[in-house]
Amino acid sequence: MLSYIGGKSRIGKWIVEYYPKDMEVYVETFGGMFWCFYNMDLDLYPNLKKVVYNDFNPLNHNLFLCIQNPEELLKEIEAIPCQQRDEFPTPPEYKERFNEYQKEIFADTFIIHNKPNYKVAAKYAYILTQVFSGSKPETSSYIDLKGKYKSKFLTFRDKLKNEKWVKKFLAVTHVENMDFEDVIKKYDSPKTYIYLDPPYWKTENYYSNHDFDRDDHERLAESLKDIKGKFSLSYYDFEILETWFPKDEFVWVAKDFAKASSASKGKKQNKGTELLIMNYVIPGFTELDKKTLKGEDLGDKTQLTLNL
Repeated sequence: MLSYIGGKSRIGKWIVEYYPKDMEVYVETFGGMFWCFYNMDLDLYPNLKKVVYNDFNPLNHNLFLCIQNPEELLKEIEAIPCQQRDEFPTPPEYKERFNEYQKEIFADTFIIHNKPNYKVAAKYAYILTQVFSGSKPETSSYIDLKGKYKSKFLTFRDKLKNEKWVKKFLAVTHVENMDFEDVIKKYDSPKTYIYLDPPYWKTENYYSNHDFDRDDHERLAESLKDIKGKFSLSYYDFEILETWFPKDEFVWVAKDFAKASSASKGKKQNKGTELLIMNYVIPGFTELDKKTLKGEDLGDKTQLTLNL
């Protein structure tokens, strides 16, 4: 939907391939910009009754409350002038507006009153779409498009009018602003599927309005040990991870991806190995798939470890 630090816009399709089709409740505990859900073909999940977005960041929470009424949010989005393609040199008011909004909504004393607050959501979207990959929106500088590209803010505006996107917006039934452990407890059931994309190990300070540390990583692992439903969990590998999620108890899938954060003109992108850890046997895999379950290179850079 929008660029955001750690977002799964590039790899969401790969992740949802492993989702079970019989789920009735879908939950993302670290919702961010909800890219995995937006990569789901809802026709493939005929039993789906609840779609739960959760994020601890109050700005994200407010934005998704507002998205459930796309027409109202669109009014506020359209009220904000934005740089047009071919508009160069860039008038200074766009950057001035960005700085004004950034100073306002990332102030330590800022509180969102009367959620959903459509004006705040529009200002937040303006900031996220004017910084590189949605990273560090509280401190990043305004990107001058120099008239060469369409603003991502205008792309977001168009999504609010696009029937396919609006259908996905309206499919969300619950929007929460809870601690991950609380939302797991609230919605866990034998028919629940939970996707988790926490702040990655030693990158926690990249995220706005979050207080996530080593103890929270361990608390997350503990909270998933005895759930009734199924889950998949995204991470990069680190030294303690296998202690919390032993490979003889969980399914590990790994795939190499180019890092969006390393994108730069004329330079080769760095690659990172994404992990997906699951507490269930992957749908569609049979005894004939033995060689793919031994950690062998599959040609598409995907590897699996399965010892269940």
